[in-house]
Amino acid sequence: MQQLLDGLVAVYRDNVQPRMRELPVYNAMLQVEARGFAPRDGHCSGILITPWCMNLVLLPGDGDRWSGLAPGSRVEIVFPAATYTLTLSLPAGMQPHLSLALFSTVLDFADQDTAQQVADEVLQLLYQAEAEGKYADPMSAVLDRAGSRRPLSRRDLLRGRWVPAGDREI
Repeated sequence: MQQLLDGLVAVYRDNVQPRMRELPVYNAMLQVEARGFAPRDGHCSGILITPWCMNLVLLPGDGDRWSGLAPGSRVEIVFPAATYTLTLSLPAGMQPHLSLALFSTVLDFADQDTAQQVADEVLQLLYQAEAEGKYADPMSAVLDRAGSRRPLSRRDLLRGRWVPAGDREI
């Protein structure tokens, strides 16, 4: 498993990160890190923190039925908290894996420690036997406790509706 994780981090750090540095969603305070990966339900799952996004990632395991699908295919995966639709990715130099954007921008994270804490809490909520409270998904619970709002959609970001960290709307 460690070899798979090292490969995942290396591909995103060495191949993808250099192309992302100039984008307005890039947070130079963060680094690529695989967080909380463990075998679960025949796959290895955890969170990939990057300077431009935070994704839930499932790496293939014995008996997966999606590694033969085309990149971009969508697969529903049942987690204890809810069912989510993940997208099949196939970055150059990496075997196929499923991912779900938890945060499509990470500009609000002040540092790596903050991103790690959020990733750990999301994983904990995702794998609880039953989702608790009023939240339909773990990310909303984490954001609400932190006093934050849900990150912007790609559409709103491209329309210039983003608010830099520290300049919160009231």
